[in-house]
Amino acid sequence: MNRRRAHLLSFLASVCTLCATAASAQVVATRAGELRGVTSSGITSFKGIPYAAPPVGPLRWKPPQPPLPWQGVRAADKAGPACMQSKDGLDPRVPTSEDCLYLNIWRPAATQPSSKLPVMVFIHGGGLVGGTASGSGTDGTSLARNGVIVVTLNYRLGRFGWFAYPELTAESAETGTGNFGLMDEIAALRWVHDNIAAFGGDPARVTIFGESAGGISVNALMCVAAARGLFSAAITESGFGRNNAAPLQTAEKMGSAFAKAAGAGDLAALRNLPAEIVLNTADDDPKAEPPGLILDGRLMQANIEQVFAKGAEAKVPWIVGSNNYEASLYPDRIAHPDATLSALSENIRNRALAIYDPFKTGNKGAVVAWLLTDKNFTEPARWLAHLHARSGQPVYRYFFSYVPEKARGRVPGAAHGDELRYVFGQFGADAKLKVKFTDLDKRMGALVERYWTNFARAHDPNGWGVPPWPRDRRDDVLVLDWPGAQAKRGFRKRDLDFVRDHVPKL
Repeated sequence: MNRRRAHLLSFLASVCTLCATAASAQVVATRAGELRGVTSSGITSFKGIPYAAPPVGPLRWKPPQPPLPWQGVRAADKAGPACMQSKDGLDPRVPTSEDCLYLNIWRPAATQPSSKLPVMVFIHGGGLVGGTASGSGTDGTSLARNGVIVVTLNYRLGRFGWFAYPELTAESAETGTGNFGLMDEIAALRWVHDNIAAFGGDPARVTIFGESAGGISVNALMCVAAARGLFSAAITESGFGRNNAAPLQTAEKMGSAFAKAAGAGDLAALRNLPAEIVLNTADDDPKAEPPGLILDGRLMQANIEQVFAKGAEAKVPWIVGSNNYEASLYPDRIAHPDATLSALSENIRNRALAIYDPFKTGNKGAVVAWLLTDKNFTEPARWLAHLHARSGQPVYRYFFSYVPEKARGRVPGAAHGDELRYVFGQFGADAKLKVKFTDLDKRMGALVERYWTNFARAHDPNGWGVPPWPRDRRDDVLVLDWPGAQAKRGFRKRDLDFVRDHVPKL
């Protein structure tokens, strides 16, 4: 009986030790203070981590400042609010606030500070005016199961993140002005560099990846000196490519037009405006719109395409690609194709019809969809990839055209942003497609996750159990489609050469 009791006590002590170890593994000390995460199904998450001070009051339209330290252990169990934006398209359950510079982290629960796992930092899309780090579609749980640490971050949006004004330019002569959202992304990367080792991550193996406006951000981060050394690899998903930033004087005029519409006579008055006024005033006046990226002469000294053409971008391994129906962004132009086609000369229009409607179906909407997809996404991705490959760095191109099994025949292709479901392994209900995802769809998700996490781990997407993905040397592209993935050499060279050389900007 005594022996049984001794065994029972020993067992209970072991359980208590394991519980204490698990509990302690959920507490991480950052430079600003301790955080307690939440563990579920083998993944520990830390949400709502401030990586900078709230950019409010006198800090509105200023470079991000270090986060405010706290005492005790801070619960990291709830995501921070999204940055100020229109509620259209945003989950109504997600609050918005000007105080929004927070990030989220997911890691395998067994991770130790000595683990040195590769880190993947995701930058969300939304046209630089919308989106959030905390959307259900970019939850990092599934990716983290592949043995990586996943980080998602908010950055200032719209007029809060991209704004120039003569007084701001004078105030920020040394640091640069206007690109506050880009400054936020750099500050978040610096936070990761300084703190991720405490979470078990390797600050020397940080891969940045982003989609749409997040892809533009990735391209921009590859082009600015302030981000050098903060990441070792990059993935751009549907990041356009030929992105023109606004000249500073143009952006200043837009800022002055907004100030006039808002009734603010100087910078102090602008900083005192309620956030809702900054968000909503003069949105119907193109002269007062947020400009997006700004050539401020400090942070952004040249357009992305110019930096790549000079070979001055960050020399890091790169995955870049897009989807086969990016034209989902332009439904009105597809519904009324003649306006787009009539802008082309007769010769170019006839060649476009021959390339994109070889069977002469007369479907002009489909022709315009292909033209818009290739001109704005496929060809610019190829062009930047070719420029970057000249640096000697490995470049891997993809073309995503996979459509869910139950949606085939009902949708024209993989729409803008559709690949994110497979990158993040999110196969819950889809209100838009109204389909149930099948095992085949989930296998495609597992394949894409493996490519992306292989790349984060070794800067090469190849590895055991995945079809070979060649480096882009002669228009080599990995096509991600049913039934899996297939490498193509000389991928659509004729079509893309035609678009590059003859189709004007659309």
